Amino acid sequence: MHPYNRLPSSGRNSPSPPTSPLRSPRFRHGRSKAGGRFNQPGRTLIQRIVWNLLSVLIRRQGFFLFAPLLYISGMLLYMGSVSFEVVPVISRRLAPGSVYRSPQLYAKLRPEMDADNSSADAISTVWKHSHRSGEWRPCVNKSSGGLAESNGYIYIEANGGLNQQRTSICNAVAVAGYLNATLVIPNFHFHSIWRDPSKFREIYDEDYFISMLENDVRVVNKIPEYLMERFDHNMTNVYNFRIKAWSPIVYYKEAVLPKLLEEKVIRISPFANRLSFDSPPAVQRLRCLANYEALKFSSPILTLGEVLVARMKERSTNYGGKYISVHLRFEEDMVAFSCCVFDGGEQENEDMKAARERGWRGKFTKPGRVIRPGAIRINGKCPLTPLEVGLMLRGMGFDKNTFIYLASGKIYNAEKTMAPLLEMFPNLQTKEMLASDEELAPFKNYSSRMAAIDYTVCLHSEVFVTTQGGNFPHFLIGHRRYLYGGHSKTIRPDKRKLALLFDNPKIGWKTFKRHLLGMRSHSDSKGFELKRPNDSIYSFPCPDCMCRTNKTEDAMGIVGNLSPDQLQTFRSQGYLVMESFASAEDIEAMRSRMDQLLQDFDCSSTASIFSTKNQQHTTDNYFYDSVDNISFFFEEKAFGSDGELQQPKELSINKVGHALHELDPVFKRFTYSEKISGLFSSLGYKRPIVIQSMYIFKQPGIGGEVVPHQDNSFLYTDPPTCTGLWLALEDATITNGCLWAIPGSQKNGLVRRFIRGEEGVTFDRPSPVYDQKDFIPIEVKAGSLVVIHGDLIHQSFENQSSKSRHAYSLHVVDTDGCKWSQDNWIRRKVEPEPLYVSSLT
Repeated sequence: MHPYNRLPSSGRNSPSPPTSPLRSPRFRHGRSKAGGRFNQPGRTLIQRIVWNLLSVLIRRQGFFLFAPLLYISGMLLYMGSVSFEVVPVISRRLAPGSVYRSPQLYAKLRPEMDADNSSADAISTVWKHSHRSGEWRPCVNKSSGGLAESNGYIYIEANGGLNQQRTSICNAVAVAGYLNATLVIPNFHFHSIWRDPSKFREIYDEDYFISMLENDVRVVNKIPEYLMERFDHNMTNVYNFRIKAWSPIVYYKEAVLPKLLEEKVIRISPFANRLSFDSPPAVQRLRCLANYEALKFSSPILTLGEVLVARMKERSTNYGGKYISVHLRFEEDMVAFSCCVFDGGEQENEDMKAARERGWRGKFTKPGRVIRPGAIRINGKCPLTPLEVGLMLRGMGFDKNTFIYLASGKIYNAEKTMAPLLEMFPNLQTKEMLASDEELAPFKNYSSRMAAIDYTVCLHSEVFVTTQGGNFPHFLIGHRRYLYGGHSKTIRPDKRKLALLFDNPKIGWKTFKRHLLGMRSHSDSKGFELKRPNDSIYSFPCPDCMCRTNKTEDAMGIVGNLSPDQLQTFRSQGYLVMESFASAEDIEAMRSRMDQLLQDFDCSSTASIFSTKNQQHTTDNYFYDSVDNISFFFEEKAFGSDGELQQPKELSINKVGHALHELDPVFKRFTYSEKISGLFSSLGYKRPIVIQSMYIFKQPGIGGEVVPHQDNSFLYTDPPTCTGLWLALEDATITNGCLWAIPGSQKNGLVRRFIRGEEGVTFDRPSPVYDQKDFIPIEVKAGSLVVIHGDLIHQSFENQSSKSRHAYSLHVVDTDGCKWSQDNWIRRKVEPEPLYVSSLT
């Protein structure tokens, strides 16, 4: 029965439709205590509890207002801001490198290490690539002859330790030579770290240094009194240049030279690293000469050093007199500066803090500075400990009987840290062990002198091992290359890889040794390295200080074909005659080709005259355009008063130029021959280009005079690099107008420039008046080549004979580290193809 509506509707008493069920959660249709939705048979107790909980949450929806609070509370508990005793402690794994594990690794590997008898005679077989050592030889040449009048005196202060001072000395020689200045023996600046008051003469042989440089750079002990009077005999009153590090040599010419000419005395302090590594060949030669030839240790140092070398060789007789030298940097100041942590505990920590404060007050305690010893170790920046050096060398195959010379200062905590190394190598020696107290007494309180003794013994070892960067190993590596045919014979370990190996407690001896043998092999393969841009010439002497011997320079087959005697003659006289340079076939090919070019030339198309007496070519575009063409220029006396040629065109041409070497195959073949490239390779050119070429006729009867001049005047680079090649295609004699030159005049530098401006070309100053008695004739046979320095004063007279004097002339400049002057008369649209691009740059 359906219920009735109690309220009347329309006055009728009819039944109402059934009402809709209530939607309240409190209303449940068919509720029963015995059963129901949440108490269905078959549910487990857990299921019933969950369902009841969900029921409560659904019926009490306001509970969800507390959900954010519950979430935040849970996060706080998870992050540890609120802790309870029941929360477990989570341990973190230490970062790689943060713990010094080498002692544990040594303890683990030592039984297998001592039992390993597989090592061959490692010291005799370490250099697999040493058969190439004959490829390079020292070729630093001294000049002969006098020096030009000095532009003034340069006084420098060399700061740092032994080898940083060495850098300053060599760079100072190069700068003084480049500026034609007199170098005062460098003053060594006393430093709080090295604490060595030694003077130049107490470390180096001063007299030998001066004499070795006498024809290249003037060196004196002191500035003359009459000049010092201007400064009250006080060097601090002398103008001091504050030069930026790694300044190019051009800066010295532009900024320093004018002040030097004005003051006559200048001071540069400090001077370490104040010259760029990349400089022109002339500057590099002076660096080489200073470092490898002129700098010799003083007699007391050299004598004791050689005695210690002899004692090391005597002790290692069973190994053929071969020994290893190790440069170990584990002195207290080095350990402190590295900020690495070892196994010395709290005492080590206090020692290092004190050492850092003494040596670098406040440097390591600046606000915001964060020191991460683990990261420093993994990056290979920590100094190797004596224990690690021993592990490394044993892993590289050197057995415990190997003789080792240890070059080092006072080792930090030596009694403890040196013990494992001596266990692994009982034949280890130091200068203190090899020399008596009496022998060492004159040097003991002088760190630079002690370092010089170490340097000498390391220089003559079969193997040199460097364990940390710095000037000592960098100079030694270069010096060993200079002595040993270009191979450094040096082990330079990969310290990042070593750090990972030493930090691995699970590594076995065989795996460890395999990695170390690979590292040793890599050092061997890197023994021969050529200087690249920004490399130090003191570490990489090839090719600036060394020459190839019998093998080709690179894949192009470039051979340096000037002997040391020829180079010395060229640098002394300013020119060199090379007889029979061109073959009879070469001469015939070029002369025949020129005959053909003359036949094809239409002389009615131009009447351009060339004369060195009147070179103001202000409007002659034919002359300017000749740099990219094969152009013909007439002799001044070729035309009569009527403007017509007085003889056949073949006898009227002064020269043909200036792009024969590029546009004609016959002349190009000779120009780009190996003999030309080899010549410039031996002169030290890195990227030479032929900037112009000329076929010169010197016609009989009318061949014009060439007035005294310098090639650098016309073809200027900064610094100057022009070298002329003059090939005689016929015999050149006094009669038919051979070359004349003033020997050694190139040492006086460039006299004047031939400049192209908006109104044409002109010299920037008048020509000096030369005494003709100073000139000498250069008579040569056909096929002879005359190599002419760009600053050499040379000339030729008119040919009043009945014989011509044909010659092929080239002018070459270097484009590596040299800038072509924009006001030269030659303005090429496209740079010429280089003779070669040396792989040694």
